[in-house]
Amino acid sequence: MLTLVKQEYFKAFKQNRMHIWLLAMFLFPILILGCFPDQRMETGILNLGQGLLLVNLLGIILTALFTSQEFTYGTIRPLLSRRFNRAAIFISKIIVIWSSFIGLFLADFLGTMMGKALFAPQFNMNLQYGDPTGNGWEVIFKTVGETMLQMIFIAGLVLLVVNLVKTSGAAVALGVVMVYGVPALTALSSFLIQQVPILKWGPLQVFLGIQNIGRLGGQPDLMYQALGLTVSQLVTAYCLYTLAIYAGAYWIFQRRSV
Repeated sequence: MLTLVKQEYFKAFKQNRMHIWLLAMFLFPILILGCFPDQRMETGILNLGQGLLLVNLLGIILTALFTSQEFTYGTIRPLLSRRFNRAAIFISKIIVIWSSFIGLFLADFLGTMMGKALFAPQFNMNLQYGDPTGNGWEVIFKTVGETMLQMIFIAGLVLLVVNLVKTSGAAVALGVVMVYGVPALTALSSFLIQQVPILKWGPLQVFLGIQNIGRLGGQPDLMYQALGLTVSQLVTAYCLYTLAIYAGAYWIFQRRSV
């Protein structure tokens, strides 16, 4: 397993230029805070220089590439010929994908702190802020946490689609729709739940809840009013859907021809 993980990291940096993406994520919030004075306040800094949108997009693209290129370039054949089983290969990919997300978040955070030091040294991270509530550090932690949960969910869908249709393009399109399109369905979702209550357990509704868990998690009454689910129900449904999606992706990966 360790050998597979090392090889995945080698491909990530050598083939997909991961170091360039990390550098871009570090520079992006510095550029935003430096060029746009209105971002040197709560909205810009606590959203990591608006870099979370880019982290989401890069996470989707890298997940699709990490999976599809294995078959595109035929590199899975030598792996299987060395008697690595597909379960180990699949798990090593998940490890590298999730750790890549963490790397992107870390680069974005460090860039934001650098931009804050250069352009907004007066901004106090220890003051209380809202939506989600907490001091600056707590707000960032909650925002990054809910974004990470979203990306884990989307990464599973991307893995599923890539293994199913054997192309990264469709998977990237699905991921983009999930990240940027689902929030637009909030009002429609609430209406449908009122008409058909069982829809509150649907995967899109659960994903929508996870997108807002940092803001609504500390307000259970408001969350139940918006989603029809308690925090524990939302987390349970999220975990079950995520496990099912990754299990489906692995099932297809296990049977895919090389």
